[in-house]
Amino acid sequence: MWPSDLRFGAVTAPNEEERAAQIESLRIDSCRRLSLYNLAAFFAVADGLALVIPAALLPYGADEVSLFYPQISDFQVSAISFAVCTHYILSRIFNVYSIKTICSGKHVIYRLLPCLLLTFMALMVVAVATKTSANYSRFWFFSWLAFSVGAALIFRTVALAYIRRAMSKGAYVYKALSIGVFCEPVRPKEIHSATQNEVRVMESIRLETIDALAQLAEKIAIEEIDRVYIAALWVDIPAVMRNLDLLRHLSTRVFVVPGDRAGRLQLAGFSFMGNRPLFCAIEEPIHGWCLWLKRMEDIAISAGALLVLSPLLALVALAILLDSPGPIFFLQDRKGFNGKIFKLWKFRSMDAAATDHHAKVQTSRGDARVTCVGRFIRRMSIDELPQLFNVLQGTMSIVGPRPHALMTQAEGRNLEELVDYYAVRHRVRPGITGWAQVNGLRGELSSIRKLQRRVDFDIEYIDKWTLWFDIKIIFKTLAIVIHDPHAY
Repeated sequence: MWPSDLRFGAVTAPNEEERAAQIESLRIDSCRRLSLYNLAAFFAVADGLALVIPAALLPYGADEVSLFYPQISDFQVSAISFAVCTHYILSRIFNVYSIKTICSGKHVIYRLLPCLLLTFMALMVVAVATKTSANYSRFWFFSWLAFSVGAALIFRTVALAYIRRAMSKGAYVYKALSIGVFCEPVRPKEIHSATQNEVRVMESIRLETIDALAQLAEKIAIEEIDRVYIAALWVDIPAVMRNLDLLRHLSTRVFVVPGDRAGRLQLAGFSFMGNRPLFCAIEEPIHGWCLWLKRMEDIAISAGALLVLSPLLALVALAILLDSPGPIFFLQDRKGFNGKIFKLWKFRSMDAAATDHHAKVQTSRGDARVTCVGRFIRRMSIDELPQLFNVLQGTMSIVGPRPHALMTQAEGRNLEELVDYYAVRHRVRPGITGWAQVNGLRGELSSIRKLQRRVDFDIEYIDKWTLWFDIKIIFKTLAIVIHDPHAY
């Protein structure tokens, strides 16, 4: 039977996407279901063997030439026993075998490796404190450390790679339903991606009444569903929460997801104030040391770029003076961080008499107002280089949402009117380049769709900011400066 789209209890004809999802679910049913508990136990045994086997097989004395030493001394037995016990105690502290992170690659570096190294460090400290260190061969000890740590890390890395490959082919940990109440359910691909394929959506269902949740209880029980993702518009979430008692008797984890972007923007965090729930409606997207780090990045890159590019800046300034009368620089009001107005610096690329300081008419391909030199420097993005001074001043950043002129319009309407979450772009400093620009969204805002895509990319950058993300965008910018069909 094809996946049902429950609307007031009625089953509607499936569309192509639903048919594809059903075929996927049938394929998944035939795949192996993984147990994180068994996986954690398996890794725990493997790590123990990684500690025991090298210690037992490595030569105990530095003068030994055989790899396999026929006898194990009492000191070796004591050291091995202590190391194994210490490792499992420390693994509890480091949550090495926590099922929440057992499939994470970062888990190997941040949890397993420190646990193993501290195990051997503790062994050294105890040996020195008890004055028994002379009884142990340094060659044996450090060989043991190298082989055990190396074997544990290599085995875990290979095993996780195999598990991720199996999950990409359909293996899963949790079975899920994706439900939309008065809206479209969360797309299965989005859930798979967010959970690194641990969760597999068996079916997507849309409900037109909240009471229809009760109809799903039997389905959830029979199909042994572990996760239920309920998408609802922000205004409908309170009603959905009040009716979750319809599913409370099931041993299933239920997630409620805002089905509209406005809802996702209105909730930044959740905690408790005493015994009362506390919602954080808005928080700074970049704060603390991250804010300081980004500012240091801006200062270092802008100062270095100005120093290296100073001969080019001088040549461009001279070319502009010789090409047409008027000032070298073009200053324009733009809206920046927290909506504050600032003066943006650019090299003048248009005839001085035709310059539009309010950008009532956007620059288009083949614009007659652009000078010969201006056409070249715009094509190569050289006209943007004076904004490095804006970066040093602190009104701009190297990477961030590109600031639009105050009077810029798309399809005859102001930008804020066309996209209701447009102002979110002002939560960080505007940038010389941005995530939207390196994804081909440069130039004239010729349509509402193009504006919305640009804003969506800007918000994605704000939500996912890291220093490495900035570096990635900078290198992509350098690549498209050489060839960008969207530049003119």
